[in-house]
Amino acid sequence: MDELRTEDISSAVIEIRSVAPYDFALSLNAMLSRQPGQRAPETRLRIPAMMDGLPAIIEVTPDESGCGLQVRCRPESDAENVRALVEWVLFAELVLSPFYRLANRDARLHPIMKRLHGLKPMRPASLFEMAVIAITEQQVSLASAHHVRDRLIRRFGQPVEDVWVFPEPAVLAGASLEVLRSVGLTRLKADYIHNLSLRVASGELNLDALKSMSDAEAKETIVGLRGFGAWSADYILLRGLARPDSVPTGDIAIRDVVGKYLGDGLRTSSTGVEELLEPFRPYRGLLAFYLLVYRRLEHTDAVKRDQSHGGHIK
Repeated sequence: MDELRTEDISSAVIEIRSVAPYDFALSLNAMLSRQPGQRAPETRLRIPAMMDGLPAIIEVTPDESGCGLQVRCRPESDAENVRALVEWVLFAELVLSPFYRLANRDARLHPIMKRLHGLKPMRPASLFEMAVIAITEQQVSLASAHHVRDRLIRRFGQPVEDVWVFPEPAVLAGASLEVLRSVGLTRLKADYIHNLSLRVASGELNLDALKSMSDAEAKETIVGLRGFGAWSADYILLRGLARPDSVPTGDIAIRDVVGKYLGDGLRTSSTGVEELLEPFRPYRGLLAFYLLVYRRLEHTDAVKRDQSHGGHIK
């Protein structure tokens, strides 16, 4: 990994360089494209988080050279803690070159690798947040889960500037199931989140321990939690831990894109996902992520073309 530099440890500005190739703007807008609604491209990432016991906003923007990133935290916090959080979210240490060499052996993937060159997945700020995300997205649309999660954050999180820090485990653990359900959660999902929060807040469960586990160990641990099955475990490994070879083969969206770009153009089965992605070990999950992003960009491009002609996408 390229050297990560702090120009002035007492300053509010920290400079970070990710392992090249890396396209920050592409990665940022790929992450934002999961949220409902069309939006203008963003050039800055804002991460609300608890820093030194206070709600803070961490802002990441490209530096003047365009080769590095500048990080500012308001209110100012310990620079190394801020750096560690930003590196985690950006997956700064990911080396893409071996993945590209493998993917480019398949001519069907050439336009995808070209369009998405430098794309890295962005992780949620904490594994607790990721676990709650997984619960909210079980068996519902992304848009529905996003709206429920937004209400949860505004009801239980802490405001900072114009955004909210994700709720602390102790806060959700202290809420009744009825209050949790008031944000739109089902009774089961409210129970799952409450149980998870209690175990994390009490110290019984240390989700950060997953970071040092193998994929198999992490999956076994997650499946052992109330409310978490194989899909949730694979999803947390893929999106929360950004494990490049982990993929939720039963996920409908992944079955769609793998079948579309690597199969016969139609949705494939879970077994089909496994078979079609097998040649791309140890980057099956990363490839699935690229296919999902590419499809969303294709849809966005189609919307823009249609709007430019005064039409509407059905």
